[in-house]
Amino acid sequence: MIVSYNFYYARPDNAAIVLRQRILASDVRAQLGLPRGRTISKLEGGDDWPDVIWWLDFANMAAQDVDMKARAESLEFEAIRHGMRQLYRRFERPLYAPCSKHYSPPGNDTQQSMALYGVYCDASDRAAAGAALGRVQAVEFISGATNVPRMLCETGSAGLPQAMLESLRLVPARVEWSTWQTEDRG
Repeated sequence: MIVSYNFYYARPDNAAIVLRQRILASDVRAQLGLPRGRTISKLEGGDDWPDVIWWLDFANMAAQDVDMKARAESLEFEAIRHGMRQLYRRFERPLYAPCSKHYSPPGNDTQQSMALYGVYCDASDRAAAGAALGRVQAVEFISGATNVPRMLCETGSAGLPQAMLESLRLVPARVEWSTWQTEDRG
């Protein structure tokens, strides 16, 4: 399994417009017979993080390639993509893979807000960061972007337990968190 993220860093005062454009893109995805994906918007924290995130789990890279091809062949989707480029100052499309075989994709629950943690560390410190996270549902960066967290984990609005955060502080890593609102559950 791979998890494809789109990170949208809005131009000043454009975060709400970027969010609307992303939801419109998900509407077009649905019209094309593709999954909507999940869209969240940042409420607070994570100053270096994007303003809007969209993501979708794929069985493998071939499935993601088929999805990208379908979008590229859609004139309507390409028009939305063109419009989006005018709204953001930076865009990243990192790919992640589950950190453990126990990973299960987030469900379409009714939770309106969540905490998202990013662990920035060198590849050599990945094992220690993974051990500190324990069995938290986390994904690890595999390709496609620069200056993005090596690991991401989503929690309920209560966040990670304090003991886990203390363990992460022992790893040479920077941990950033932010609070997000679910805008489109997919």
